[in-house]
Amino acid sequence: MSLVAALAVCLALAGYSSAQAESTRTVTVYAASSLTKAYTALGDKFMAAHPQVSIKFSFGSSTTLASQIDAGAPADIFASADTSSMTLASSVFPAAQNYVQNQVVLAIPKGSTITKLSDLNGKVTWLQCGHTVPCGIAADSALKSEGVVSTNPVSLEATASAATAKLLSGAVDAAILFKTDVVANSDKLKYIPFSNPSAALSQYQIGISHSKATTKNAWAKTFYAYLSGHSAKKFLASAGFIVTSI
Repeated sequence: MSLVAALAVCLALAGYSSAQAESTRTVTVYAASSLTKAYTALGDKFMAAHPQVSIKFSFGSSTTLASQIDAGAPADIFASADTSSMTLASSVFPAAQNYVQNQVVLAIPKGSTITKLSDLNGKVTWLQCGHTVPCGIAADSALKSEGVVSTNPVSLEATASAATAKLLSGAVDAAILFKTDVVANSDKLKYIPFSNPSAALSQYQIGISHSKATTKNAWAKTFYAYLSGHSAKKFLASAGFIVTSI
């Protein structure tokens, strides 16, 4: 092999090693939209302590994220707002665990005159998440258990964050949201709980990918342990999530 050819091979290998090293310093996290504020804060805290690491988040409906993962989208960690979405992604996340819980509530602006669930039967506009996404499934269950609302939502939103945004914009008078989304906007919103908390409950799950790329990514394992650990769960509890063990 000529000197020039040998040099080219060395440079190519160096470039490959650099790219490989870069990939193992990046952790890709798919997470339910209701985790956006909390996970962004936790990610920033982790990266501040480990500046060589890049945490890349993709937030959205757990159902949509699971479908993307099932179709081949690469994710090192998946935090789902329900168990059925995690089941859909089980070929990549076969060892997912129960994580935290959340509850839907009737969210209203702080100055609202709405005081109870049955007020939705008046001249009130309200919305909820779609029937196939976690916050919508929990809303349907809670409404059925309550049995006092006879009107229909004016829209069915694709994600919890979209439903929250519409309420904050003043597009509707009320919305059935995850409690955490109300807590995250407590300066503008308040809530009325459902009388049957278990009917309003959504079980979150978290898993780390069993793909070869993730298995070789030590930072993915470290960040997963961090999200599952004491300090992160304590932070999530302060954000309104239900944490059974800290």
